[in-house]
This record gives sequence, structure tokens and C-alpha cells, in this order.
Amino acid sequence: MRKLPYFQVLTVLLFGSSLLFFWQCVAHLSRRDYVAAGMLMIIGMSTLWVGGDLARLSLAEREN
Repeated sequence: MRKLPYFQVLTVLLFGSSLLFFWQCVAHLSRRDYVAAGMLMIIGMSTLWVGGDLARLSLAEREN
């Protein structure tokens, strides 16, 4: 039985959710809600950072 690539699936989900945060950021900028857009930008960048770390971890797991 093949093992489920847990970290790879989680990485794709995190990258997708970061795109959703950035899309919401642009929507709030169009309504001139700069505070909410800034908060969403910080959340999106944090999500990308965690997704990148998980991608690095999944590559390390695949090598072993």
C-alpha cells in the first residue's frame, strides 16, 4: 500500500489558502479598508512562510 504524501498535500493546501488571503486583501484594498488589507497581507505572508517550510520538510522526507 502506498503511503499518503501528507506534507505535500498540506503544502498545496497552505499555498492555496495564502492565495485566498491575498485575494481578500485586494478586495479590501478596493474598498479602501487599509487596516484589514494589511492584516490579511500579514496572514498571507505567514501562511506562505509556513507552506515553504513544509515544502522543505516534504522534500527532506522524500529523500529518506
